[in-house]
Amino acid sequence: YVAALRHPLATAKAFATLDELSGGRVVLGVGAGHVADEFALLGVDFTDRGALTDAAIDGIRTAWSDEFGWVDEHGGAFGQRPRPVRSGGPPIWIGGSSPAALRRAGRRGDGWLPQGTPKADMPAAIAQVAEVRAAAGRTGPFTIGAIARPLFLGDPGDGWDLGRATLAGDADRIRAEIADYEAMGVDIVQVRFRSRSVAEYVEQVERFAEEVMA
Repeated sequence: YVAALRHPLATAKAFATLDELSGGRVVLGVGAGHVADEFALLGVDFTDRGALTDAAIDGIRTAWSDEFGWVDEHGGAFGQRPRPVRSGGPPIWIGGSSPAALRRAGRRGDGWLPQGTPKADMPAAIAQVAEVRAAAGRTGPFTIGAIARPLFLGDPGDGWDLGRATLAGDADRIRAEIADYEAMGVDIVQVRFRSRSVAEYVEQVERFAEEVMA
């Protein structure tokens, strides 16, 4: 969610409502955005997106933590309902792999989801986020995410070129890939599968659940 493009109160209201409807299962993932034309279309300065993102996160947390916590420049307090299911609102994960994203995750996030960090660079990035959190005096739960390279469980056959980035193999090989992330401190791994049809995609998901996750 590109929080810099919207007023923090609108974002807080939308996700508090979604949190209520989902029974407290919402995670708000925030990115600074990278498409300048989107910002231009909405009249938002692209060069200010970092500061705007930080301000948005702070404003969202204010609205979630105190029903009448948002005070305008005239001293007027504005309330919002429904209130989030969880005290303080849903967790906010910071997406991105830039130095600014790592700093934002450490200073303001409840989690970090990299966008393009190579597997080999993950331990150093995780350590950097931890250092920023410690320097900011932040404690408490923090979720580390990762996005695995595309997977294919089994042998695709037919000479199908899966691409160099794809990991293909049996359940043990795929399980070892996920275990590597767990060993470096990752809590949640997003997985994606190569396929040539909807049926094959569903088959890959089912095999992953039965053979790898089991």
